[in-house]
Amino acid sequence: MIRSYNHKGFVLEVAIETSCRLVPPPGAVHYLAIVTISRSGRPVTAFSPLCIDRARYANFVSAEDALMSAHTAARAFVDDWVRAAP
Repeated sequence: MIRSYNHKGFVLEVAIETSCRLVPPPGAVHYLAIVTISRSGRPVTAFSPLCIDRARYANFVSAEDALMSAHTAARAFVDDWVRAAP
């Protein structure tokens, strides 16, 4: 699943993938969010692409949780970066 959002002149592209970093219990699926932040069609190299997860070695338990968390984190990265720009 891939979603794109516009925020303050940037495009936040969030891709959700199933994770194979951790071996989940049988029947459980975990998700990983990959975020690419671009401007004028080019990735912003200051922080792109990003891999967003809940904790250092944990994955999201639903695609919706991964999507919303990654979107929120990407907006925060852009907000902080724009605020710090001279």
